[in-house]
Amino acid sequence: MKHPVATLPGLAASPPVSRASRMRTGARAVASVAACVCVLAGAAAAHAADNPVRMMPVDAFLDTLGVVTHVNYTDGAYLNVRNVADDMAWLGIRHARDYTPGPSAPFASYAYLAQRGVRFNFLVRSNIAESIELAARLNTEVPGSIAAIEGFNEIDNFPIPYRGLTGQAAGLAAQREIYTRVRGTPELKGVPVYDLTGFDTRTVESRADSADYANQHAYPQNGNQPTYNSPGGSWIPAAIYSVKKFNLPIVITEFGYFSMPQSGWYMIGVDEPTQAKAVLNGYLDSAVAGVKRIYVYELLDEKADPQNKSGEMHFGMFRFDNSPKPVAYAIRNLTTILKAGTARRTKDPARSTLPYTLADMPVSANSLLLQKKDGRFVLALWNETQIWDRANGKPVTHPPARISIDFGASVRHVDVYDPLVSAEPQASHRDVRQLPVDVPDHVILLEITPADTPGT
Repeated sequence: MKHPVATLPGLAASPPVSRASRMRTGARAVASVAACVCVLAGAAAAHAADNPVRMMPVDAFLDTLGVVTHVNYTDGAYLNVRNVADDMAWLGIRHARDYTPGPSAPFASYAYLAQRGVRFNFLVRSNIAESIELAARLNTEVPGSIAAIEGFNEIDNFPIPYRGLTGQAAGLAAQREIYTRVRGTPELKGVPVYDLTGFDTRTVESRADSADYANQHAYPQNGNQPTYNSPGGSWIPAAIYSVKKFNLPIVITEFGYFSMPQSGWYMIGVDEPTQAKAVLNGYLDSAVAGVKRIYVYELLDEKADPQNKSGEMHFGMFRFDNSPKPVAYAIRNLTTILKAGTARRTKDPARSTLPYTLADMPVSANSLLLQKKDGRFVLALWNETQIWDRANGKPVTHPPARISIDFGASVRHVDVYDPLVSAEPQASHRDVRQLPVDVPDHVILLEITPADTPGT
């Protein structure tokens, strides 16, 4: 079954792509859409200095970060549930997507993770009633541990029968039962329902009484960047656009790259440093686009694959032996930088806007303004130039883009961070109004202390 093609007015767009469809069913033509970055409206445009730019609180951004786990895979790396908890705490991520407890994984494993602060988006198993009962039980034992309930996964790849129905009709009907049962379960009061994945969104006009959040998967192909590629697919924007008509908030419950370098065409693996760049960019891209949460596939390499025979075994942020890949270090650095704060010595409210101008931003570049609780701002910048040579199976690094930032007035302090390198500043500037910055093909962070920031 083909995935829906998301089309912007006047543009051909690439279809949202599931991991399974690319890994298991082979290739399909992908349309070029160099201009599709316009979905993230104004993200790469310069900000006018007389129009202060509002920001996203750091805590709200951190709450968008999720990761897929497979606690039910007890024949590989996920057998050690303590590693799962430790790794998520080390990363600074608390949201996990997994199946509800089942025959292969004891309820106690999920309870342990919940007690360690993990919040689950639970995928429903074929026994809908049992799945929701188990989710309710966990949410009772560890209040707040259930962040969402999600419908069936990729029904185009994993079809399910339902009350005499088959195919898409079965999945859509089952989703309505899931929604009704969650709404009727007191222990899950307030828990949102994510839609199922793998149905043709073009043929469905409404998700009323079926889902609180639209849901898609986005797996960039050919070593593409998550959002901007010229030529190439526009993966996260296309996934968003395909469900925009439902007028629901959106989650992306699978997104990622496997770190097994490949050449050729379709579902191309990349090396570990390139995986780190692309995943970091994807986390930021989705936040800019207003995605409520994005779950990177996945936390651990599931099984050992020393001869690199299966890309499926290399999606992890951690290798099979639980050693962190560059992507894990990058995410830890990102969350460490964002969580670091200074004590405030005043109760005066911090300003919630920062007037600034970005000049000479390429169309492939993007930005996101965040604010810490202590009043300081963090401006994230990244430029989605080509990062992988699919013909030769090698990483590509383009020169950074030199842009200019005007803060509208002198700011007290600017620290520049590169999460791929360290959680420590790579450069520091004091009492500056204008600052030239080299923006690479991955996220860098500018921590900005305005002159009037109280108590810092």
